[in-house]
Amino acid sequence: MKTHLSLGYRADIDGLRAIAILLVVLFHAGVSALPGGYAGVDIFFVISGFLIGGILSRDIASGQFSFYQFYLRRIRRIAPALMVMLFSLLFIGYFLLSPLEYGQLAKYSFGVFLSVPNIILLKGTDYFSASSDLNPLLMTWSLGIEEQFYVVLPFILLMAARLRASMAWLVALLSLLSLAGCIWLTPQNSSQAFYLLPTRAWELGAGVLLALWKPQPASGRWANLFTLAGLVLTAYCALTLNKSDAFPGYLALLPVLAACLLIAARGSLSRLVLENAPMRFIGKISYSWYLWHWPLLALARICSDGPISVSQGLGVSTFALGIAWLSWRYVEQPFRRPVRQPRRVIPTYCLMSVAAAAAMTGVWASGGLTWRVNEKVISSEAYKIAAQTNPCLLDSGPNLPSMDKRCQPDASRPGIALVGDSHAAAMRVAVAHYAEAQQKPLYQLTKATCPLLTAGITRAVYQHPAHAKQCATFNDAVMQEILSDRIDEVIITAFWASGMETLPGAGYRDMNHPDKDNFSALKQGMDAVIARLRQAGKKVVLIEDAPALSLDALRYSNNRNMPLRRELSQWLSSWKTLPTQNERTTLYSLPQDNLTQLLRSYEQRDVRVVSLRENLCNRSGCLVTWQGLPLYYDNNHLSPHGVDIALGSRW
Repeated sequence: MKTHLSLGYRADIDGLRAIAILLVVLFHAGVSALPGGYAGVDIFFVISGFLIGGILSRDIASGQFSFYQFYLRRIRRIAPALMVMLFSLLFIGYFLLSPLEYGQLAKYSFGVFLSVPNIILLKGTDYFSASSDLNPLLMTWSLGIEEQFYVVLPFILLMAARLRASMAWLVALLSLLSLAGCIWLTPQNSSQAFYLLPTRAWELGAGVLLALWKPQPASGRWANLFTLAGLVLTAYCALTLNKSDAFPGYLALLPVLAACLLIAARGSLSRLVLENAPMRFIGKISYSWYLWHWPLLALARICSDGPISVSQGLGVSTFALGIAWLSWRYVEQPFRRPVRQPRRVIPTYCLMSVAAAAAMTGVWASGGLTWRVNEKVISSEAYKIAAQTNPCLLDSGPNLPSMDKRCQPDASRPGIALVGDSHAAAMRVAVAHYAEAQQKPLYQLTKATCPLLTAGITRAVYQHPAHAKQCATFNDAVMQEILSDRIDEVIITAFWASGMETLPGAGYRDMNHPDKDNFSALKQGMDAVIARLRQAGKKVVLIEDAPALSLDALRYSNNRNMPLRRELSQWLSSWKTLPTQNERTTLYSLPQDNLTQLLRSYEQRDVRVVSLRENLCNRSGCLVTWQGLPLYYDNNHLSPHGVDIALGSRW
């Protein structure tokens, strides 16, 4: 964005924008040499804070500040290119996305239109998770933070001016509080620290402080040293940070400091590295490139059976660069020019945003406009929708087994309990048929990422430190329930392999002896569960886990059942043969042998152990679809159709 005229144009800031966008794009394209490229967004935050802080402080000091004019400039800078991208994406998605995918796009578009995408995204995905790669609007989280910051900052600086206090001291105090909150919250809940303004504001605040303290860059002998230090620190972040780091936290100080060093100085090195023509060009179109590169990458991933290659990612990103130039030339530039009736801009923008948000609510509520696709796509996605809305599968957080009548029915005779994590919940339909055949009620006591373990053993999740204790508390309540007279048979299953983690402190853990390895902890917890249940006279069934796939079976199925997707997928995935009704893949992994041996060892304690792999896999591979329908609703959760085939007549 251009600064106020009194600040003058700084070509080096366009060059810094170029560094930031190149880091982000290369990281998103899958270039493994830059695992910390996501820190480019932190550089953008500092730049934005510096420019906006400078404009506001000068306008306030000169008595020329106007809320209307300030927000008018922001809307003209941000909204046109964003709106064009959004409406284009919604148009493309109408023909390319399945109902579930299109409904999700509408939900996140709703958040963008109301300037709260980061809050909506916080509820729906983790930036570094596999599912986030398929969200075309993931990158709008940073726009949400900036837009919310623009609402707050003028009031802060005006308050300082009215109280005749130092703007710099007030911004410094609030930024330090924000930084402290970020460092404290990141180990507790990294997603909240990542997506929310209160824990990100200090990064923009650092830019504001720089604008208040040193609005003009230093020159002379120190300038090159500052620039060199900033470039080295930026490279260090890009080369050494990675997805497993607790970010933002204190690690975000590194790219923020790098950006401050590069903005604070402008010497010969800066002119050489940042102010050359290619860097200035990329910097000028960086906003539109940021807007377009990620949606196109996400659409490519959606249409591909597996991960896209780095060369494909770079190709898509280069194509997005061309669109970015068109957007900059024919959308951004024209809308920055003065308009004849500026008083109408903000009301019109607000009206358009509210109307678009209302339309997105309708698309979302409709289930993503299901009439666009055939019955196989609708039936396939019904599996995932049912799993996502299962009232008996509790999400993360401090909760106990659901008391919903569908989970714990009122019954006079002993029933069957289905216990475990989301993989247990995926077995519900088949277990319900099994219970019905015996004329017994079914109790479902399940919690995501929480297999049934006792004796001080739990399942720890690296990103959510509180989960370990919450899971243990949940399992204590489950054990109390299944040991009661209401239950006479217990069916236990889980994503057993997921707890065999390499990250420190993650996976199966003994809360009293945290150094114990995952497998030993799992065995101790399972031994205790089986011993208590058998001692209480309960019939116990253990179900081994299904093979995990290296592809998303639902997406794989949709790629074959939607005509346009079929064409794109064939090109992206290089199909060697035409798809058939019953397809297999060799891209799968079976549970580790020691896990299988552990589960089968309980047969010696009169526990029935059921395998799922025999009916799913043979020498040609494991089934992905059957009669055109997916047997998994992602890459590891079986669909009801898949459970029926996997179990066969074993009940």
